[in-house]
Amino acid sequence: MNTILVPTDFSACADNAMMYAIQFAQAYKMEIMLLHIVQPSTVDFSNTMYIDSVAPFIAEVEAKMNAKVEALQTEYSDIPFHTKVELGFFLDSLKNISDEINPVFVAMGISGSGTAFQKLIGSNAIVAMNTLHHPLLIVPKNTSFKPIHELCLACDFKNVSATFPLLSVKAFSHLLVAKIHVLNIDFENQNFSPSTPDEIAAFNDMMDGIDFESHFVENKNVEDAIDDFIEKNKMDMLVMLPKKHSFLDTLLHKKHVKEMAYHTHIPMLVLRIN
Repeated sequence: MNTILVPTDFSACADNAMMYAIQFAQAYKMEIMLLHIVQPSTVDFSNTMYIDSVAPFIAEVEAKMNAKVEALQTEYSDIPFHTKVELGFFLDSLKNISDEINPVFVAMGISGSGTAFQKLIGSNAIVAMNTLHHPLLIVPKNTSFKPIHELCLACDFKNVSATFPLLSVKAFSHLLVAKIHVLNIDFENQNFSPSTPDEIAAFNDMMDGIDFESHFVENKNVEDAIDDFIEKNKMDMLVMLPKKHSFLDTLLHKKHVKEMAYHTHIPMLVLRIN
């Protein structure tokens, strides 16, 4: 399905991600599905009385969603819009609907003041990063859409044959007609092992037919290195490959980390190997 799935709670943060997704869809000829999930209270929502009590609220949300889409459809007449309102737990419902419609990606905003990345921990977008199997595009606050020409892909060159989402990388490379800048960060060869040259060779073979360039950066702070590279080389999108025991996994569980998505002001595409 050639669709971008956009969960929304009608907040400014969600609206910004929605507008990014809409303009992306317009540029790359896609459809939009807006999704609102009504989360149950502590009451067992399998109970008929509970479902009856929330039915008017669901109808109200559906009317709000339809009005929103009607206005959007007038402005963006070339984009097919779809809507879905569902009662359920957010991440469970999002995962199930993603599995059902197989979107090109799920677009979500990130909230907070933008002063520290750790404020995002526990947010739906960050939790979704580690649970969704479909591509997830995290849109920082106030980020505006522009065509994607330069992708920064952070890669540790570890066990690439088993963990690198090659099909997704190829699909986005061809869709965007973008150059991929593969960024590897190390400091005093701490991550270098006897297998590293073979891993790099295997990676290069996998990337055959894709426009890419590898960059090897020496920096003991991964977050700073990514920020600096994106800023200096004017990247349009950051691609992250979360996996256990990777620097991203560590990043998401640190108590004190520098913000990354806010600091770069570019969207972050999270790709997992299924």
